[in-house]
Amino acid sequence: MIWLGDVMQLSEEEIENLSIDKFIFHVVHHHNDEPILLDETPIGDFEDFFLERAMETLQGNHFTFADGSITRTLLKQVLDDESQFVPVSKTLAQTFHAGRDKRIKPGVMILMRLVTGQRKLLSVLKYDHEEAVTYDITEDAKAILKAIANSFTKSADALQKSALIEIVDGEGDDDDHIVVVDKTVRHEITDFFRGFLACKRLLDDKQMTQAVEALVVEVVKKHQNDLPNDITQRVRDRYYDTVQNRENFDAAEFFAEFFGAHGSAAVRASFDKGLVKKGMEGEVFRFDKGAVKKQRPQKYRTAEGVKIDVPEQASDTMKTATTAAGSTVITITTSRLTNL
Repeated sequence: MIWLGDVMQLSEEEIENLSIDKFIFHVVHHHNDEPILLDETPIGDFEDFFLERAMETLQGNHFTFADGSITRTLLKQVLDDESQFVPVSKTLAQTFHAGRDKRIKPGVMILMRLVTGQRKLLSVLKYDHEEAVTYDITEDAKAILKAIANSFTKSADALQKSALIEIVDGEGDDDDHIVVVDKTVRHEITDFFRGFLACKRLLDDKQMTQAVEALVVEVVKKHQNDLPNDITQRVRDRYYDTVQNRENFDAAEFFAEFFGAHGSAAVRASFDKGLVKKGMEGEVFRFDKGAVKKQRPQKYRTAEGVKIDVPEQASDTMKTATTAAGSTVITITTSRLTNL
């Protein structure tokens, strides 16, 4: 098991060995007062299809359960006692169906229990019903069209909401891990789905805005010999301008705008690796514009009248230390000193 940045991660081996050991769905939001509850929905030959849908959720936003979450309590029962899988799924479907939101289309709520090695995960999916047209070809070379109203497709629009959940046994609610994709509000989560899961964002917008700033500084410093002065000498100001001009953070869009034509494969690899280390892979969030500030040169004046101006790009070349006698020692490291 690998935990990076206190979020859920699956190794390639764990993904390869992942399987579905429990599966069921119920029909919800079909304009009736109650959902259509099923006792059994055999998965048949379609395990790989639904595993792929569950794994797509790993590229979502990271949450944890709110204190006293009833959803957590119910899902914990599923992990502790497999006989509770169907009863709990029906309770969840009734809760999901009870939420009245005109944006939610008729479809099904799916509950799956996933296993890989010693780990057990839970997946909750909301699939919208989409009309599809299929055809059969007869022996006399005729095509017969068939309309299918209730279908599962790979369409990104059909899988509207998904959550992949790992409950950390013996720990508090804050130690559990939830990854959410909500197509209605990609950078966050709808009030409806948040209320259903009873969850809260693992990191807030300010924390994530500042984390991306720190990551950008690290990446620029690592690749400073390959990047132009316009980036290396203005990294924090450039980030400030980017944040003020954008509403949301999306990794691909942000990287393209910040690094432009200089965003090489090597730079992108460092950026993506840094997102993983910070537990922010797949995160989409709203920038907190007040969390970053315009950088100004640091200006100093000694008691003897010596003035020192330190621009942003040289901030790490100057260090100060206080001696036992109370005086200040200033150390400036430079590759070349010019007499003006």
